[in-house]
Order: sequence, then C-alpha cells, then structure tokens
Amino acid sequence: MPTVTIVSPEDRPIYEASFPQALSGRQAVLEQIVLHSSLDMVDEKMWDTRDMYLKVVDRYNDQLISAFVTPSNYRFLLLHDSRHEDGVKPFFNDLHELFVKATLNPLYVDNEPITSTAFHDKVLLLARKYL
Repeated sequence: MPTVTIVSPEDRPIYEASFPQALSGRQAVLEQIVLHSSLDMVDEKMWDTRDMYLKVVDRYNDQLISAFVTPSNYRFLLLHDSRHEDGVKPFFNDLHELFVKATLNPLYVDNEPITSTAFHDKVLLLARKYL
C-alpha cells in the first residue's frame, strides 16, 4: 500500500496519506519511522543530481522509498512497491503542482500541516491515476 509524506525543510511532516485506505495504528507508525529514516539518504542524494526527482533513495523489506525535492527544500517521500515505479515521477510532478497551489494560498501558514480536504481529495485522485 503506497504512503506519501511531505516533509518541511525543518524536517516536520506537513502532510501524510496512505492509499487506498487508512492503516492500522501500528502499521502507520512503522511507515512513518521508515519514511523519516530515509531523510538522511535524501539529503545525501539531492547533492548528486540537478533533478528534483531523486528516484529510489532507500528500501525497506520489499518496499521502495522514492523521493522528490522541491526548490524550497520540501521533500516528498513515497513508500511503494516496485509495481508502481513507472507512475512515481508523474505522481510527484502533479503532487508538486498541487502543493504549490496549496502553499500559495494566502490563508496557508508556512510549514504548518496541510489540512485541506480539497488537497487530500486531489492527492487521492493522483494516487488512483498513477499508483
């Protein structure tokens, strides 16, 4: 089951979602730990390329962790299996576009969690489309 997390430059998660449904408490915490432990790998790999899409940065059991870094240093992390590898880059590109629109909203407070249901619904649509 794919899980996406958006992490601020201060290493605070500002958005998290699992597809297609919510995880049990124990599994959700495990996935958060796995994704956040991969931030060091993202920080290392982002200096090796000019691309925002870093591809697979880490692995956990049979799951892959792909990353995308915005110019403002927000990190998008996706925990997924290898079946969805082709849709990861377009998913991240469209998620970045949604993220920019959400954060440019004058009512959004920088580095605070994104709580918009419209944003969440659009992310779910992207996940259905690409993952």
